[in-house]
Amino acid sequence: MSSSRLERWIGRKFRLRHLELIAEIYDRRSILKASKRLNLTQPTVTKALQDVESTLGLKLFQRSNRGIEPTEYGEIFARHAKVLLAQLRHAAEELENLRVGYSGKVSIGTLLAASASILPDAIALLKKERPGVAISVIVGTYDILMPSLLAGDLDLVVGRLPAQGRSRELEYEEFYAEPICVVVRRGHPLTRKRRLALRDLTKEAWLLPLPETELHRQIERAFIDAGASLPKNVIESVSILTNRVLLRKSDCLGVMPYHVALDDVEQGLLSILPIRLKSLEGPVGVIVRAPGDLPPAASALRECLRAAAKDVPSPRL
Repeated sequence: MSSSRLERWIGRKFRLRHLELIAEIYDRRSILKASKRLNLTQPTVTKALQDVESTLGLKLFQRSNRGIEPTEYGEIFARHAKVLLAQLRHAAEELENLRVGYSGKVSIGTLLAASASILPDAIALLKKERPGVAISVIVGTYDILMPSLLAGDLDLVVGRLPAQGRSRELEYEEFYAEPICVVVRRGHPLTRKRRLALRDLTKEAWLLPLPETELHRQIERAFIDAGASLPKNVIESVSILTNRVLLRKSDCLGVMPYHVALDDVEQGLLSILPIRLKSLEGPVGVIVRAPGDLPPAASALRECLRAAAKDVPSPRL
C-alpha cells in the first residue's frame, strides 16, 4: 500500500478498536485471550485482524508453537499502537482530573535502589494527598523496564540511574548519590575484622545482582581494579525479599545500595562490612519519557518522589 493510500485509510476507516485489538493480541500472544479481554468473540477478532492485515498488505502476526508471534511489521505497528493508547489514557485522565478532582492511574517501574527507600515514602505521601489515584508498581531490571517506559506501559521508572548509554528519548532526574555497601548477617565472622579488601573475599559465597544489570558489571570491575579474582561461589538475584532472607540465614556476602540495607542494619538483622566501594557510588533518580509531559497523577507522584528524596538520611559509612 502506498503511503498516501495508507494515510487515507487511517483517516477514514481506522478506529480506536483497531489499536486495542493489535495491542491486546501483541500482549497476550493469543487470539482467544485477546478476544476475552476485548469482550469480543474469537471469530470477530480473527476477522478484524485479517481486515487490518489485508488493508495494510502486511502480515502482522504469525502462528508458532507458542501461539501467536508478531512479525517485524507487527512489532512496529504494536509499539505505535501502545504509545497512542497510552496518550489517549493520559488525555482521559486529564479530563477526568479536571472534572472530579484527584484521580487517575500511575504505572511505575522500580529498580532495587528505590524499591525499599524513597518509593514507599513517595507512594504513602501521594495516597495521603490523592487517595483516588490508583498505583501499579512493577519491579524489574533496567533492560526490562526501559522498553515498557518507551512503549507507554509505564509512566516513570525510579531507581539507580545508568552512568552510560542514556537514551535521548528519555529524561533523567537525579535525586541523590547512593553508596553501595557489602552486607552480611549479624554475627558473621567477618564482622570481627577491622580491615577488609575485596581481594580478601574472593573465596566467600556472594549474593549478587543479575549479570545484565549495571550494578553487577560495576562489581566485576571493582574486583578487577582491586587486583582480585572474581568470586566463583555466586547466587544471582534481584528479589529483595529472597536476598534479605538468604543474607540473614546464611554466610553469604551481599551487595546492596546503602539505603536499601539501612532498615535491616538499624534493626540488627544485617551488618555492613568495612569496605568502601567508592567507584560503585551512583545517582538515584527518576526516568520519564522526554519531554516529560506526564499526566497529572504521574506528575504528582514525581513531586512526591522529590519530597521523599530530600528526607533520605546521609550515609554513615
